[in-house]
Amino acid sequence: MKWHHAGIQVRSLEDSIQFYVSVFDFKIEQYLTLPGEKIAFLKKEDVRIELIELEGFPAPFSSIHLSWKVDDIEEWNNKLRDNGHDPTEGPYKLENGWVAVFYRGIDNEVIELIMESNDSKK
Repeated sequence: MKWHHAGIQVRSLEDSIQFYVSVFDFKIEQYLTLPGEKIAFLKKEDVRIELIELEGFPAPFSSIHLSWKVDDIEEWNNKLRDNGHDPTEGPYKLENGWVAVFYRGIDNEVIELIMESNDSKK
């Protein structure tokens, strides 16, 4: 079995697409309009997310947690800060040597960036 995607219910599909495209460099893979909902699949390398906007239903408080492995956590922290996003937690150096930092997406989803110990810059 392999990971396919994570779905996030969003308030505004266009705003959420803009966030993931401009901040994390995702590309639109597919855009669907179904009765009562609009869906966009975004992809970057092997990571795919599904953004779902339901007509007439505001998105609930999100409890989803997305985690992406990065090669250079400082580079990503700088990029996010340059785009107006400050960490909500971290960066933390974990006992196993990993470094983790957390951000909030525009629909309150938790976005974790993690750099594994063998990627850590000493």
